[in-house]
Amino acid sequence: MTKAVLFDVDGVFLDEARCFDVSALTVYELLFDEAYLNLKEGESLATLTDSQVAAIRGELFENDLVLHRLKSLGINSNWDMLFIVFAVHLIALLEPLSEAEKAAFLDEDTFSETSLSALREHITYQGIDYALPLDFLNDLTEGKEQIYQSLKDYAARILQTDDTALFDINSPMWQLAQELYQEWYLGTTLYEEVEKKSAKTTYKKGYIYDEVVLASVEGIRSLLHDLKEAGYMIAIATGRTRVETLIPFESLGLLDYFEDRHIVTASEVIEAEKRYPDLKPLGKPNPFSYIATYNGNDCAKYHDYATNQTNCVKHDEVTIIGDSLADLISAQTINATFIGTLTGLKGTEAAEELEAKGADLLVNNVLDVRQHLL
Repeated sequence: MTKAVLFDVDGVFLDEARCFDVSALTVYELLFDEAYLNLKEGESLATLTDSQVAAIRGELFENDLVLHRLKSLGINSNWDMLFIVFAVHLIALLEPLSEAEKAAFLDEDTFSETSLSALREHITYQGIDYALPLDFLNDLTEGKEQIYQSLKDYAARILQTDDTALFDINSPMWQLAQELYQEWYLGTTLYEEVEKKSAKTTYKKGYIYDEVVLASVEGIRSLLHDLKEAGYMIAIATGRTRVETLIPFESLGLLDYFEDRHIVTASEVIEAEKRYPDLKPLGKPNPFSYIATYNGNDCAKYHDYATNQTNCVKHDEVTIIGDSLADLISAQTINATFIGTLTGLKGTEAAEELEAKGADLLVNNVLDVRQHLL
């Protein structure tokens, strides 16, 4: 069988910094914008400077310690990261409310932007404990499904309720957070074009146009060209949506190196979860996206990709190149070789964790895989 190299995107080709900025802005909007919880008068979101964005991210994510912890638990999606942070803060805000007030808000069937905004009149705001998500994440078992179950268990315990559906992945509240993230990242115009939804604001210009590449573009093009010349099938499996992958790759002149059927993104994962909701979550560290891109993204085989995962490739034939524990777990599940790039959120500090978890090889950046694969 043809040898294959399966690439993650963020932390391998592209810097995740802007995605984390957008995650922070989404949480900030939900907490402080007048359209949502409106807890206090915050920064004007329409006129933010880079220094203001950095300050917001530093405060909300405890100088990225929260993001580091989530990554270490195998949470790779920015949508999940920001939602978990927001959910923990929301649970703390709900705790002092009466049983009737909590029950009214927690009804999944009646949740809306309006019900979230209306919650403000019941809250006595005394500040946000930005370290609270770290407390929640302590001693949790790694894996997306386990984290979401822990979040629902946490909500049940703190709020003394069995009605915890709002805190699950793909709940109406999760979807609202995801839409806000997409609008920040894509910008108002592209959001409406791609998502086929009306934007909630008019001022978001889109951080997708401000991507940072983690190695020389010419070097990346040369690597991809030489891998193909050497007979490798090359593919992408990313937590980005399809448009968030295609636009920057096309602008950088990298898209033509990959066949469309060997590009699997969060968009395909979402489609699979819609078809087979009992099998979700299928995002990393679930290896679904890697299996789908390796096999050529045949939607008729999504159930097979989601259920036949263990040791489904030969270790010396398939290599996964990623920056995170979620990528490593995916590789180990399917029996692929894993090469970790030290250009992700944690930088070189990720080395100890990835080595301890059994990474086959670590490299300083994606260009360094050349000496090991060619």
